[in-house]
Amino acid sequence: MRFTSLAILGFSLSVALLLSGCAPASVVPTPTATLDPNAPFPTAAPHTIEEVEGLAGFDVKVPTYLPQGVSLDFATYEAAPHPSVTLHFKLVHETFGDMGPFFQIVQMPQAEAMPNPDACGASGNDCEVLQAGDLAVEYRLTAPTESLIWDTDGFSFVLTRTAGEPEKIYKDELLKVVGS
Repeated sequence: MRFTSLAILGFSLSVALLLSGCAPASVVPTPTATLDPNAPFPTAAPHTIEEVEGLAGFDVKVPTYLPQGVSLDFATYEAAPHPSVTLHFKLVHETFGDMGPFFQIVQMPQAEAMPNPDACGASGNDCEVLQAGDLAVEYRLTAPTESLIWDTDGFSFVLTRTAGEPEKIYKDELLKVVGS
């Protein structure tokens, strides 16, 4: 009997998946919604805020301000390497329509370590320290993403924007989210 290259590849992938603890695609339930091929694949199952609070054992802070067209999509929980909750926000733009995942906010208990004096790099030029209300926020722009990092009330937070209008910087809007 002669095997085709495709059959050998399929068999090899199935064996590799089984050995790694994954099931072959033929036994994985097919999602009912159409997935955006450019959207990042969530590393944990989607949950509600209440569900992740129960899993994490702490109250999750949810921003009261969101830019126009932005809404909470779902939350995820990761137990390792440290307990953390990620809130996933999506953007439905008035011109571009559904743009999918817009930004994520990760919340985790604050580490006991002292702040890193080189957090903005050795030259201090790798980020900008801004104020959002009474919070000092580290802002980084690494096109096409923007990140804001801050600590408050015994927790560390990281907001990362990964989508949006082409060539647009959302720093002011994201600072309003942090401040809320």
